[in-house]
Amino acid sequence: MKKLQAAMEYLMTYGWAILIIALALGVLYSLGVFNPNRLKPVGCFLPAPFTCQIQTFRGSNGNLTLLIGQGSGQTITITNVACVDNSRLNGAGGIPASGDFTSVSKTLASGGSTSVSVSCKRSDGSTFTGNIGDTFSGTLVINYAIGSSSTPYYTMGSISAQINTP
Repeated sequence: MKKLQAAMEYLMTYGWAILIIALALGVLYSLGVFNPNRLKPVGCFLPAPFTCQIQTFRGSNGNLTLLIGQGSGQTITITNVACVDNSRLNGAGGIPASGDFTSVSKTLASGGSTSVSVSCKRSDGSTFTGNIGDTFSGTLVINYAIGSSSTPYYTMGSISAQINTP
């Protein structure tokens, strides 16, 4: 009889421990701790003289709003902006197709910044849409001109944006 009681106490003790661990894992799962999208870095990175900050990313229409600044010491006119999946770049270090660009036409004094809206394109060319928490990673391309020159330049940076507005 004593062996049976010892066995029951053993099973009950470990049963309660397993139940508590299962409850803790369930709570962590419901809080999204095991969601891999939470582990992705979120940010916008452009080479000097540009700066970039993500303001909003709408999931319903894929509209990404960025705050772009510059500190080159000269006036810069941003003409086009593209946000694309890396597979949409033409060749090694190439730029996206002209249909991926959004016409902007914003003039920035040195030290100034402006808000720019663009749609991010998936590898198949469709606009990235989704739910709050979904993340887009790709390349941000900016076409610009310096001063009164009409010579076009472009710069490329990386972007990882998480949808934060439905």
